[in-house]
Amino acid sequence: MAVPKFDALMLPLLQLAADGKEHSINDAAPVIADALRLSDADRAEQIPSGASRLRNRTYWAKLYLSQAKALEGLGKGIFRITDRGRDLLATHIGGIGVADLMVYPEFVVFRNKTGTKRGTGGDVAGKVVPTDANDAANDTPEDAIQSAHDNLRAAVVVELLETVRAADPLLLSTIMVKLLIAMGYGDDESGIVLDGVNDGGVDGVVKKDRLGLSSVYIQAKRYKDGNSVGAPAIQQFAGSMQERRADEGVFVTTSTFTRAAYDSVAKLRARIALIDGERLAEIMYELGVGVKTHSVFTLKRVDSDFFSAS
Repeated sequence: MAVPKFDALMLPLLQLAADGKEHSINDAAPVIADALRLSDADRAEQIPSGASRLRNRTYWAKLYLSQAKALEGLGKGIFRITDRGRDLLATHIGGIGVADLMVYPEFVVFRNKTGTKRGTGGDVAGKVVPTDANDAANDTPEDAIQSAHDNLRAAVVVELLETVRAADPLLLSTIMVKLLIAMGYGDDESGIVLDGVNDGGVDGVVKKDRLGLSSVYIQAKRYKDGNSVGAPAIQQFAGSMQERRADEGVFVTTSTFTRAAYDSVAKLRARIALIDGERLAEIMYELGVGVKTHSVFTLKRVDSDFFSAS
């Protein structure tokens, strides 16, 4: 049999993870291939980028299950099953499709971020599948490419956040220093990463000028999803900034901020930017921090000016 579409791999992937152990995409793909009795030719099949078709589709199956909170992403492609995943496995022994995941609010949010009319198969999960004949007539190849790009971008942002959450806490401070420098707040020599233990609650600083007369201070909290940062943490950071006579700071977390935290910032004299986990991953993607270019596609059109030139 040929390599199944990625949604058909969600059930065997959950079955593999049912042992409660940590698994990786690289380890899971061959086990799934054995379970599905794929031929050597199927296992060796590649997508246009040169990557394994089986691994690619296993990756997308893992991503979708993670967004439904059926799998817990632990960073670097590592995952394990959750209680929701066990329930899903027990109630869908015949197969799991994208529609089955739409009952989970977290998955609906993820799908809304990537737009509408997304497909349920193929090597790019964002492949456009028109909902009716009119959609088929209206969608252009550029529409399909844009839709696929949106889905791929969302997938990378999700994976970035999972990876940061699973990494050493000090890495978050390093990332924020790199982002500020990439934004133009200093140069490669102006960023300092602190341990935040003996530095009065400050985890990093970026000097905006060579004399250090103006600096941006950083507070970084690597929290799990659901563990929000509240107003007390903001007030403490503001106090640390005041001791340094600083008026610009960035508080970054891999989770979220409470409404009280945002209200607290609005009342402060110092300017403090709040960056939650999702926004952090989006900025990393936009500025090329922690990501690398995988493929580049060039679209060409007929040059009418060339043919109309005398």
